[in-house]
Amino acid sequence: MNAAVVKRTQEALGKVIRRPPLTEKLLNKPPFRYLHDIITEVIRTTGFMKGLYTDTEMKSDNVKDKDAKISFLQKAIDVVVMVSGEPLLAKPARIVAGHEPERTNELLQRIGKCCLNKVAPPPSWKLPAREG
Repeated sequence: MNAAVVKRTQEALGKVIRRPPLTEKLLNKPPFRYLHDIITEVIRTTGFMKGLYTDTEMKSDNVKDKDAKISFLQKAIDVVVMVSGEPLLAKPARIVAGHEPERTNELLQRIGKCCLNKVAPPPSWKLPAREG
């Protein structure tokens, strides 16, 4: 993979989160658990995508099977595309399979940009109110 892609990810996301470490080795072929840790840390530190995932999904131990991983990533991709207004070529099934690290890094870069630009979701984006 192109080292410049990793560098762009480190620059965009490194301004948003401190951990997990954005090492070249992990970004060259990001495992799902690492991506889960990044996304949950982004939510924790910035509030971006807050409310998108259930409490169960926020714990990586509960997102183990392939379908759950794909669903988790698809939610993040959908929100990033909706908020940024730009298409993403990343496909969750390919990411889970360990393919297309460039596109995975593109997703991470876009998450970083959304946070840095304080891009708010469109007013139509509301999660249903919870009863109780």
